[in-house]
Amino acid sequence: MKADVLLFAMSDVSRDARTLNLARAIAATGLSVAVAASCSLDWSDAGITMLKWDDPGGSALSRWLSFRQWAASLSIQPRVVAAMDFFALASAVRSAKRANVKLIYDMREFYFALGPLEGKGLRQRLISIAERWWLRSVSRIIVAGRLDARIVQKRFRLSDTPYILTNTPPYREAVVSDKLRKLFSIQSSDIIVIYQGVVHPGRGLVPFINAMALMPDVHLCIVGDGPALSEIRTYAESDLVANRVHFHPSVPYDLLHPITCSADIGLCLIEPVSLSYEYALPNKFFEYMMARIPSVVSDLPALHDQILQTPVGMLVERSLKPDDICAAIEQLRNTSTRQAMIQACGAIRDLCYERQAVYAVDVFRECMT
Repeated sequence: MKADVLLFAMSDVSRDARTLNLARAIAATGLSVAVAASCSLDWSDAGITMLKWDDPGGSALSRWLSFRQWAASLSIQPRVVAAMDFFALASAVRSAKRANVKLIYDMREFYFALGPLEGKGLRQRLISIAERWWLRSVSRIIVAGRLDARIVQKRFRLSDTPYILTNTPPYREAVVSDKLRKLFSIQSSDIIVIYQGVVHPGRGLVPFINAMALMPDVHLCIVGDGPALSEIRTYAESDLVANRVHFHPSVPYDLLHPITCSADIGLCLIEPVSLSYEYALPNKFFEYMMARIPSVVSDLPALHDQILQTPVGMLVERSLKPDDICAAIEQLRNTSTRQAMIQACGAIRDLCYERQAVYAVDVFRECMT
């Protein structure tokens, strides 16, 4: 089998916005794309071939070994290969060498300083060593933000500045939706705050639940799954706000937008537990903008800069104290403040994925020559 572009991702592509959006952007230009990843849906798009990995679940190591063995069995001749995360990098290196083509690495976060591995020194060190080793085979690096590019270039002493591909969604109009309100029987007078994404420690959920004791009309809807989900459920119950913390399972990316539109406020309270989290500029921030809902946002470097450019939310001091969170929510209750932020969300027209996709595709075309 031949393909212009081969993307490796150790993820469920139907829920991996970054891989899904890039594959679609490349295919839209007429290039053929093969995606080697797991997929929980019978998914297909014109110009995209899905090479489906049967994710066995279990530990990260066992999943990585399964993915690597499966990827090695693929028979495909690409013109360029891309690793869409660190965990797919070894397989992508092998594939690129076998096909004698260039390799692109999407360093979507700082894998050398991962939030979930904070305090797990040996595992983090092994990942850092492996990443640096495999980077010797990489022709171009892609990162998610301007500050990321600066840090990565300095850390790895790169001659070329990494290409920046921000985590913005394709453009959609906001829709009128009451999905969350109906599903969880939330009164029309109460406020719905949504968190969407993988449920990891350090995503601001515990600090927000702590603050909810001071906000009796605020409901938190968590849309997603992840390793910290059980812990968050238990914490919410012990904090006596369980009747106002609601859990919605992860949904395919294409089905997420109407759910986001049914909330009043987006939650983007990243805790600076690692360098990766310190400089995070996550998908959810821009997806809240696309839904035209304001956000409560941690006052961290990349998020701070983005809020200054597009004032679509209230910054909360990085310690995430309950009083500070409550003060931010209170500001968003103000009609004039809220309307101004909703209007500012219109800037997503200029930030949407389509605006930057053409330049991302150019990176791939350059690596084909």
